[in-house]
Amino acid sequence: MAKQQTTKSIYDFIYLDIDRIHSYYAQLMDGVPNQKTSSSREQKDFTYKVTAGPRDILHTEGIKGDSKEESLDQLMDMHHVLPRDMINLLDEYNLISKKLAANNLGRLVMIQGLINFADFETLGKNSDNALDAHRQLNQEAGEEFSDEEESNMKTVFNVINAYPIGVQATMQVNSGTTQHAWMALDKKYLTSAHLVSALKHKTLSSEEFVVLGILDAIPDRFVKEDAKDLEKFKDNLVKANPFFHALFSMSDAYKEIIGRPDDFYGITPISIFRVMRAKIEN
Repeated sequence: MAKQQTTKSIYDFIYLDIDRIHSYYAQLMDGVPNQKTSSSREQKDFTYKVTAGPRDILHTEGIKGDSKEESLDQLMDMHHVLPRDMINLLDEYNLISKKLAANNLGRLVMIQGLINFADFETLGKNSDNALDAHRQLNQEAGEEFSDEEESNMKTVFNVINAYPIGVQATMQVNSGTTQHAWMALDKKYLTSAHLVSALKHKTLSSEEFVVLGILDAIPDRFVKEDAKDLEKFKDNLVKANPFFHALFSMSDAYKEIIGRPDDFYGITPISIFRVMRAKIEN
C-alpha cells in the first residue's frame, strides 16, 4: 500500500552547485549516500468463516479472526533528494543565517526575494544586433543615439566578451529593509533555462526565489578601514612591480562595468530554488 504523503511543499531548483552540496553533506554525515532503503509495514486484520463437517449434511459454522503483517521495502536514489536533505541538515546544525549583515561575512546565508538574471555570454555574442536594435528603438522614440553613446556601448560589449563568467543574478531581498544581493553563476550548475526568466519578466521575477549561499562580500560602507589597508597593499605591489598597475586597472574596470555594485551584498550561490506549496483548500 502506498505511503500516505505528508509533504506540504517541494523545492524547484534552478541552480545547484552539486559539488559543494556533496562536500557539505559528507562533512556532516561522514559520507554521501547513493541510495537509501525505505521500509513500510502494515497490519491487516481479517475474519473468515469456519465450517465443521461436510457442507451437504448438518454442520456448524463459526467466525475466526486472524491478522497478517505486510512489509514493503523500496530502494531509492538519493541524487534528487540530497539537496533538500542537505539544506535541512545545515539548518539543524545551526549553520545557516537567515539575514544579510556585515557580521555574517563568510557564513552560509539563506535569503528570499525577487530575482533577475543577466546572460552576458548571449548578449556578447549578439552585440552587433543589440546595437542595431537599440539604435532603432531610439529612432522610433524620437531620441538621438549619439556616437559617444555607441562608443560606450561597444566598450561595454568588449568587456562582456572577455568576461569569464557568463551569467549573473541580482536579488531584491525580502528583509523589511532595502537590501540587494549580487551573484555570479556557473552555467554548468544551472538546471533551468534562465533566459526564459529574462524573457518572461521585464526586470525582476514575479514570484520569490530562495538563495542559499556564502556571504563573501558586503557593501562598501561597511569596509572603510579595510579599504584603506587594501589601497596601501595595492600601492606597495605597484611599487614592487608596475605590471600590477595594469592588472588592477583592468580589475577595477571589470567591477565598475559588470561587477558587484558598491551597495550590494555579494553571495557565492550554492542553490537557488522556489518553494512550491500544496494548494490551499477553500
